[in-house]
Amino acid sequence: MTTTFARVDPETLEVTLKYNTNGGPAWAPDDLPCEIPFDVLADQATRDETTGLVSLVQDPAKVAAKTQAQWASVRAQQSDLLYKSDWTCSVIDPPAPILAQRDQWRDYRSRLRDVTKQSDPFAIVWPTPPA
Repeated sequence: MTTTFARVDPETLEVTLKYNTNGGPAWAPDDLPCEIPFDVLADQATRDETTGLVSLVQDPAKVAAKTQAQWASVRAQQSDLLYKSDWTCSVIDPPAPILAQRDQWRDYRSRLRDVTKQSDPFAIVWPTPPA
């Protein structure tokens, strides 16, 4: 079983270290077990004044930067797939098999252009090209 731990400065509540363990590495007594995925971009913690429990808080700027980078990656992949399928709509006198699939290719390319309308760049559903 893997657990995520974080070392939090008790004064500033800044997260100074985050790591996963599966029972192998030892952790210091001041490390806090956390109910978060390892890749959460947390850089601070909050302490509940009533219970004294500390929980990690995501940094909105880091989350936004990670999301923007992912959208850039999606757009790059989209451009590459559009470029690789340009030949399907630029042939003046296409061979019969391509002519028969021209509408399927147009639909595929249209769905490719629409991938950036999806809400989550980390869960893009890519269209399948015609066979």
